[in-house]
Amino acid sequence: MTLTALVLAHAGPGSTWQAMVVVAGVVLTGTVVAAGLGWLEVRRPGDLVAPLAVTAVLASLGVLRHDVLSDGIGWGLPLAVVALGTLLLGGLAGVDLRLPAPVPMGALALLAVSAWLLSPTLTIALHPPPEILPRSDDAELAVLEPHEGAELAAGVISLRVAVTGGSIGPGGAALSALPEDPEEAGELTVALQELRDDGAAPQRRLDIEVVGCTIAAPCREATVQIAVPPGTWQVTVDLNRGDGTPLAPPVRARRSFTAIDDG
Repeated sequence: MTLTALVLAHAGPGSTWQAMVVVAGVVLTGTVVAAGLGWLEVRRPGDLVAPLAVTAVLASLGVLRHDVLSDGIGWGLPLAVVALGTLLLGGLAGVDLRLPAPVPMGALALLAVSAWLLSPTLTIALHPPPEILPRSDDAELAVLEPHEGAELAAGVISLRVAVTGGSIGPGGAALSALPEDPEEAGELTVALQELRDDGAAPQRRLDIEVVGCTIAAPCREATVQIAVPPGTWQVTVDLNRGDGTPLAPPVRARRSFTAIDDG
């Protein structure tokens, strides 16, 4: 396996490009400051070649510490966008970037304000902390029983599910006790919704008990008991992080069946 494949496999969704953007934002901002202080001239298109080449090289090295650098995407992205725009104004339009000219003064103010104001929103949207929105990667959930379209006797029925790329734990665990991978030792939630001719009824969450699955020894399959009245139903099963926090995107499976009153 190549180094690139190893980096991407360990990265998680988006962390490699986010790390590159953060590094690029810092380097480009430094270039704007250097131009403002007169250490670097950016007045012609040719003046952009060296700064942008250096930025590209250093940004590509950022993936080597993507696990740390990607955490800064909230402020790194505004820095990269504003600084790049400022340099393009200087190199392509010939705008004076030396301090105290208006453009570099405004750019530095915009760099500070945008990084400060946009950082919380961009962090949650692009790189949410684990306690806010844990990300799913390769986990898949399947309902093994009941089968699609099955007809069962109303009452307590067995719901059997299987997970690949993750595992099932007891649920309700403390975050500090869980594995680093949010898809391991996850919590199952089950919701039931009646399918009626006049439209679907509201979905309601069921209380379930997962037996035999622990954090130290999680399960790939689990069977829970649910009470189902007569009717046609759709059951929705979600695998969440072990403390109950939903994964994004959801790891979810659905199955429809009919419960018949045989009494």
